[in-house]
Amino acid sequence: MAYKLLALDLDGTVLSGSLAISPRVRAAVAAAQAQGVHVTIATGRMFGATVPFAQQLGIDGPLICFQGALIRDTRDGAVWYHQPTPARLAAEAIEQLIARDIFVIAYIDERLWIARPRPELDLYLSWHPERPEVVVDPNLPQAIVHARIARLLSQGENAVADDLAGTAVANPPTKLLFVADSPVVEREVARLAAHFAGRLEVVRSHTLFGELTAPDVNKGAALAQLAARLGIAREEVIAIGDHENDLPMIEWAGLGLAMANGIPAAHAAADAVVPHVAEDGVAWAIERYILA
Repeated sequence: MAYKLLALDLDGTVLSGSLAISPRVRAAVAAAQAQGVHVTIATGRMFGATVPFAQQLGIDGPLICFQGALIRDTRDGAVWYHQPTPARLAAEAIEQLIARDIFVIAYIDERLWIARPRPELDLYLSWHPERPEVVVDPNLPQAIVHARIARLLSQGENAVADDLAGTAVANPPTKLLFVADSPVVEREVARLAAHFAGRLEVVRSHTLFGELTAPDVNKGAALAQLAARLGIAREEVIAIGDHENDLPMIEWAGLGLAMANGIPAAHAAADAVVPHVAEDGVAWAIERYILA
């Protein structure tokens, strides 16, 4: 099979714990592109946080970000797809998490919105050398809902809209992320998935992270959209990942690969398991399935 599209998760797949990309992985990605293979990144990170890693890999084109809620092109900034989280549901989830003393981030317009600073923010930012802008709003759930109402009413009830628009929030969140100890994340992912069943997607993206997006948003659905737009068949797509949030694209791709350091569920879903991220598993996969 001649593969034409390769989708790479970042953390735990391309990136080691030190956020480094090995020379072997960079060389393999370059060689695949030289053979005409489209290479993209599929990550939970924001677009602005993904671009620096795309540049290191020499990837120039559409990237899948926010767990599949956004597909955006690095060449001109064009948005190919964007599905934000419904404002009222996002506000409800934020209220529930805050009530349980769990730190939560709302990603709005490439900025991190939080209700108040906590040590979990520093932990989260340790994975983000680009240092994204952080906005603090103690009334974050209300601000998100009011911004939505203001936009709806501004088309015909400008005075009312002006009264409600007392916030800098312009758009609903693209996704939510909460940070907690592993047992708490496991518990809350299960609880929120049951509570928002059919209304929000809830997934664990890291031992310490849980995430919420709009219904049917996931890396697999986004990869299917991207492949269709590029005119590439499912059978011609490779996807490589390591965690729960990668399962949809591993399962959808013609060849789904899991990292040796990945979770057991990723191994079970994959067509094959490739070497550990510390052993350049992505490069091994490219050499084995594309360059060979």
